[in-house]
Amino acid sequence: MRVVAVVVAYNSARDLPESLGSLSALPVDRIVVADNASTDDSAAVASAYTPHVLRRANDGFGAGVNAAAASAPDADAYLLFNPDCRIDPADYAALLAALDEGFVAVAPRMRYPDGRFGVSSGSAPSMAKEWIAALRLDEVVPAPLKRRLAASALLRRMVPMLAYLDVAPAPGTADVDWVSGFCLLVRADAFHAVGGFDERFFLYFEDVDLCVRLRAAGGRIGAAGRGVADHRESTSTATVGKKRLYRDGMAVYFGLHGGRTQRLAAQALRRFPG
Repeated sequence: MRVVAVVVAYNSARDLPESLGSLSALPVDRIVVADNASTDDSAAVASAYTPHVLRRANDGFGAGVNAAAASAPDADAYLLFNPDCRIDPADYAALLAALDEGFVAVAPRMRYPDGRFGVSSGSAPSMAKEWIAALRLDEVVPAPLKRRLAASALLRRMVPMLAYLDVAPAPGTADVDWVSGFCLLVRADAFHAVGGFDERFFLYFEDVDLCVRLRAAGGRIGAAGRGVADHRESTSTATVGKKRLYRDGMAVYFGLHGGRTQRLAAQALRRFPG
């Protein structure tokens, strides 16, 4: 299988050596870096690891991936990889195995430097969940209780929002509604069949939207319970307002996929100061 690794960089010079070094240790056909108008040395750093560096305008993560994918039309799959990410060969092998099992897109678990696990897959987005997070209501629930709730298979089926809580990995690869683009292996034919990423998204929720369209086309989305990728919180969005970008992406998503109530709730949260 010809896998092309795709990294979208924006002022990522500090992070790229670790991520590109990690990719260089994997059996990938080549690495393509889309440099979205960085003002630091990202392009120069990337060039030390790969000759395939696209210097382009900063029109968003999805647009960067689309450009990189268009430059590699012979790929069988694309490994989308954040500049602040690293993965070991054994964990990467778990993603490849998932494609062999019939999934069209798969992501590993997301591990932070302190050992905590982040959200890298889940059930369909909910404006109720978004408002609960914005109002910080989830913080009143003690962490031990959260863990017990999340560990209940029955409750997880009844309350999809519990999928966002940290739980022990499921054996094998589980079917989910969406996976994160932080480290995402996707079949090239499926990716191109749905038109790649929707470039109306600048950052955030473009991966969820892609998964919605892949599933609508009959594809399976998988969370590889035995695969883990390490992820640092990138500095690339720090100066441009992570919360604003997140809520902008959320509003685009619910504008496309939500009902009237969800669209109104998304627009209200977009203006919410908290």
